[in-house]
Amino acid sequence: MRGREPVQQFVVVEHVAKEFARFLNRVQNDQVDILGSFLIENEWDKYKKDAEGVVQSLELAGFAIVPKEPTDTMIAGADKTLAGGLMGQRGARVYVEAVFGAMVDGWLATYNPNLILDIFSMALSRASNPRARRDSGGMDSSFQRFRKHSQDMLAGLIKNGQVIVPDEPTPEMVAAGVAETAEIRNQTNQQVSIGADPTYLSNLYENMVEARPK
Repeated sequence: MRGREPVQQFVVVEHVAKEFARFLNRVQNDQVDILGSFLIENEWDKYKKDAEGVVQSLELAGFAIVPKEPTDTMIAGADKTLAGGLMGQRGARVYVEAVFGAMVDGWLATYNPNLILDIFSMALSRASNPRARRDSGGMDSSFQRFRKHSQDMLAGLIKNGQVIVPDEPTPEMVAAGVAETAEIRNQTNQQVSIGADPTYLSNLYENMVEARPK
């Protein structure tokens, strides 16, 4: 009997670097293009600094790339006192996943992706021009020609279960979290007083973002 296949951990920088390799080598479909697939898998490290620059630019702008389905580490980091309280370990996990999911969905339903796409487009523009790599101060509006590529890059992250979220929750996200705790309370007929506190929910979310895979 065969054992379970090990789950390959998603590495943000590696994935983004491979996206750079794909776009800058004009690989349309690496499932069919054997040479393109080879380039992506064997030359992505050439674009590692560009990928790190994207991640750093996102962080400076107040964003983070996180798994839409939180990892065990993120759940454990949400509130270390939850599992030892009345909820117990399983109850805490269900609660944290539900609240985090509601907050992320609240963000995805209301956010404007233009700033994120601008960051991707400027990074692609620099990577495609060796002179621009050395002189980032010379950037102009021509980076907008990479808009379609940037949209594809964002879609690739989403396809792989990742989302780009603010490192601090917006009011809409907090409201979505509060609404979710009300839903949990209605379903269980139990008071979840800590969850209904907006400050508590904000801290829970920020702790999870901080504990994301890097």
